[in-house]
Amino acid sequence: MARPILVYGHPASGKSFAFKTLNPDTTIILDVDNKGALPWRGFKKHYNSERKNFFSMDTLDKIYNSIKKIADDDRYKHISVIGVDGLNNALINEQTFYDEWHNPKNPYEKFAELAKKTKRIIKLAQNMRDDLTIIFTAHVECADSFKSSDVDHLLTPGKQLKDKFRIEGSFLYVFYAKIDNDGNHFFETIPNNSTARTPEGCFPPQIPNDFQLVIDTINHYELGDV
Repeated sequence: MARPILVYGHPASGKSFAFKTLNPDTTIILDVDNKGALPWRGFKKHYNSERKNFFSMDTLDKIYNSIKKIADDDRYKHISVIGVDGLNNALINEQTFYDEWHNPKNPYEKFAELAKKTKRIIKLAQNMRDDLTIIFTAHVECADSFKSSDVDHLLTPGKQLKDKFRIEGSFLYVFYAKIDNDGNHFFETIPNNSTARTPEGCFPPQIPNDFQLVIDTINHYELGDV
């Protein structure tokens, strides 16, 4: 069983930058935000199309197919981390164009379809080979009492994903990317007016925005190492 991880936060909160700490020889990043870049100097030396470890895409189906290919294709057996950078961009894209593609009679049909496709991706990520970690990054929607949102949570379109299927509930590891008053980036690991969550005793309340540290810590925790 693979290990899915969810990280959400505001733009420039250090979500994508955290990929810098990973080994590019064993990592593939799916650029769902379609930025075409990563936020550190010299990233193109390590992540590019020639190395086959950086791909741009913009729909949930493309994310699903890419993850499945990496899992099934022997050419990717060396890959230990898949980064899905900007999950909610695919959600918003599909919401925007659903009417054009399907002409639904029920206006809520598109949101049910988004929930179905998202569940499909998460289930795939959960059931891949044991040595694989899949990191999903996304933007945050802040608490809003007028919308019955009492905590900061992952930004999604439609009530199907907000209320009936809260994406964070499908993850054991959910981190909230933040910046302190001195401009330092960190991950919040426990709920503090948010949907952040990690197992008891695995992490302190705040950790550096370092994906390799996250993976190493989880490995030690799950094996029971001191």
